[in-house]
Amino acid sequence: MGHPLHLALADEIHRRLDSRFELVRDPACGGNQQLPLFVGRRKARDTRMCCVDLLVLQSGKVRAIIEIEESGFLPTKICGKFLQAALATHFIHDSRGEAVIPYADEVLFTQVLDGSKCLKPGTRKDSQAELIERQIQGMLPLCGITEYRLFFISGKSDQLGLASVGEAITSALPNLANTADTKSRAAD
Repeated sequence: MGHPLHLALADEIHRRLDSRFELVRDPACGGNQQLPLFVGRRKARDTRMCCVDLLVLQSGKVRAIIEIEESGFLPTKICGKFLQAALATHFIHDSRGEAVIPYADEVLFTQVLDGSKCLKPGTRKDSQAELIERQIQGMLPLCGITEYRLFFISGKSDQLGLASVGEAITSALPNLANTADTKSRAAD
């Protein structure tokens, strides 16, 4: 089963990152490994909280966590994945040189939903999603998560939506937003 929104979003984010950042992808996003998050430095079944779709790493730390949902919008799924990631403290994977990668002091958690599949006429899912985003943002910081964003994108062809998510992620990363501002001012 293909994951076109996963791939499109991963490519959009990768295009925006500079060499100080690493985008780690799960198989749905074009990578070759699951991205498990754990509580603490011990890799075990009882400390594993969840697997996510994308991670942005910088200087040996997790800076951003991105979760993409193409199948629909369920508040329990949205809130559950957020809480599991917030409880976790480390990304651990045997294939990496630095097997245990902690969360940075500031971590962005972004959830992206395929609006073409879950925003049907007559529903209030968009309003419900806005409420969930505001409520979660009001709880922050929560454990390791300091910033939270929730987006609807109208499928893989929604270039404005993809760009909006890419911009939100890169603007939340330290130094990258400042670099973009400097480049913008230099062009003026």
